[in-house]
Amino acid sequence: MGRRLPVVKAVKAAAPAARRPAKPPPGSAPAPAGGTYPVGSRLPTEHELCAQFGISRFTARAAIRLLSTAGLVTRKQRIGTVVIALPGDARYSQDVASLPDLFQYAQDTELRLVYVGKVTLTRAMARDFGATPGEEWVYAMGLRHEGRGGERSKREARPICITRIFLNPQLKGIETKLRGRKTAIYTMIEREYKVSIQRVEQELRGAVLDADDASNLQTDPGTPALRIVRRYYSDQGVLLEVADNLHPSDRFIYRMELRK
Repeated sequence: MGRRLPVVKAVKAAAPAARRPAKPPPGSAPAPAGGTYPVGSRLPTEHELCAQFGISRFTARAAIRLLSTAGLVTRKQRIGTVVIALPGDARYSQDVASLPDLFQYAQDTELRLVYVGKVTLTRAMARDFGATPGEEWVYAMGLRHEGRGGERSKREARPICITRIFLNPQLKGIETKLRGRKTAIYTMIEREYKVSIQRVEQELRGAVLDADDASNLQTDPGTPALRIVRRYYSDQGVLLEVADNLHPSDRFIYRMELRK
């Protein structure tokens, strides 16, 4: 029969105290044997999940969110929730269409900094940042993990990316604020320095992990990776933050929807 997605496990994870499955109402979508679904199949609606498992709509939404965050399902307009991967193939899935979506990414994941210091800009970096060669910027490096605090599981132990942060020296004293932050760095900048981030430039490139990055990401040197560089600009057009993220290709999906 092939491998299938176990929806029952997601429901239990979302609500450990959920009641025993109830009998589905007439006209609802029939559930496959064992509550499992193959890739390409459509999951029941939230209403149908509530009836099938005897749970609230809040729990149904939480279960779908767990599957979506793990990169196992995607929601398509006028189609519903579709299975796109199986647990053994799971990777973090990020849907981005606006700045609030980037904020949600920071909420769903945790960046654990392992180094905070300063870096002197080379000519190439200065040209890239629109700065002066030899200028000192704040530099931080960390590993980003899926889930926050007690939400992490053994499967989430491996980091989903390594992140290098470069911060404009105009942000006086920011290095002392980085470790204790509770939000995305760019939102901390807005709050602490009374500026507004109005524009984010993003570049996606293919990459190959060197020995050091592969070791930090618990994988093999030469592993294919996706490099995402984001540049955050204030409403005055000043580059305040550069975030250079390196994702092993088997742990991350970047999804974007464009409409005419």
